[in-house]
Amino acid sequence: MICAKCSEEMRMTEKDTSSGRDIREYACDGCGHTDWEESGPALWQILSDDRKELEAAQANRALVAGSDARRESLEPGRSSAKSLWNRLFACFSKERLKGKS
Repeated sequence: MICAKCSEEMRMTEKDTSSGRDIREYACDGCGHTDWEESGPALWQILSDDRKELEAAQANRALVAGSDARRESLEPGRSSAKSLWNRLFACFSKERLKGKS
């Protein structure tokens, strides 16, 4: 950062991200002027927000998948894998073969 008073290069004296914002303080060695700038959100805040959004999306997907599975198990017209096997083996059952003889 350039000093507003003497146009010299300022040195960074402090970097604070505890508020969730990237705030940097500078001091000019030539005239003693101090200044600060805010560079936007802190990296940890961005990563934390992203993680929360990801967890919420995963929870939502799990909730939707769970409700779809419950709906399938409650609907009598839908067949599960077990009943599909039962219907397949019913073709070869003894009663069915006896009826064809």
